[in-house]
Amino acid sequence: MTADIERRTDAGAGEDRPRLRAELMSILTGLWYEIDHKGGTSAAAFFTPEAELRFSNAIFQGTAEIAQVYAERSARGPRVSRHLVTNLHLLEVEAERVRAVSVLLLFGEDGEPPRPSTLPVLVGDVFDEFELRDGRWLISSRWIQNLFIGTATELAVPQD
Repeated sequence: MTADIERRTDAGAGEDRPRLRAELMSILTGLWYEIDHKGGTSAAAFFTPEAELRFSNAIFQGTAEIAQVYAERSARGPRVSRHLVTNLHLLEVEAERVRAVSVLLLFGEDGEPPRPSTLPVLVGDVFDEFELRDGRWLISSRWIQNLFIGTATELAVPQD
């Protein structure tokens, strides 16, 4: 998935874009809250059953694998993280499908709070595809593209 020019494919998307953007941003912040405050134990509920989650070269298919990623993250022990999401841009809007990109700033470190570090360990673009299922937007595809990452950064999820 690449960041290409925004394309509107349904006639009424213009009038509803602010509401749709707010709804999708609420989903994104809800997912990051789940990961930051609960270790991602219910993160898979934000995805379609057959969703794909990609971190760099590591790809996970379906909610069972996604749940396992976050179970393994929690099993590592205490971690302090804050995933800050901003600059949500809708790339393509259809009646039951949306492609979007947002910017992620990640502050994270293993251990108990408070942590001494204040610099972000990662800045990246997050490419999400949303599908409307039973009246609810779910993520069907997510790719986190690392743009800036510290040389000593140890992320809590697999990258390869």
